[in-house]
Amino acid sequence: MAEDGKKILYVDDEQGLALLGEEFLGDLGYQVTAAFGGEEAFAAFGQADPPFDLIVTDESMPGISGIELAQKIYEVAPQVPVFICSGHLLSNEEEGMDKTNIVEVLLKTDVCAKLPDLLEKHL
Repeated sequence: MAEDGKKILYVDDEQGLALLGEEFLGDLGYQVTAAFGGEEAFAAFGQADPPFDLIVTDESMPGISGIELAQKIYEVAPQVPVFICSGHLLSNEEEGMDKTNIVEVLLKTDVCAKLPDLLEKHL
């Protein structure tokens, strides 16, 4: 079960998936905020008080991609871990990942099965 008070920003440009992630992680005891795209997520990140403890983001989004979002967050808060979720297989070697704090790469189909344990590991 989640440690009380841990805040997660869950990002997906598909609103239904973002809200599903928010509900799923909320049911596990986390404080979750859904954001519907990279721009909205970065704005929410900058306004959060207290700050988010971890970010879970889709990779393929219009505007700011998940990797670009992770880069922007790394510039202002390099200690905040980021999980990237994708509909296709990514590796930790993707272009731009070296300038981030991406600690986990997940297939979207694995989110429900693997995310709870990974959150416990990183929070």
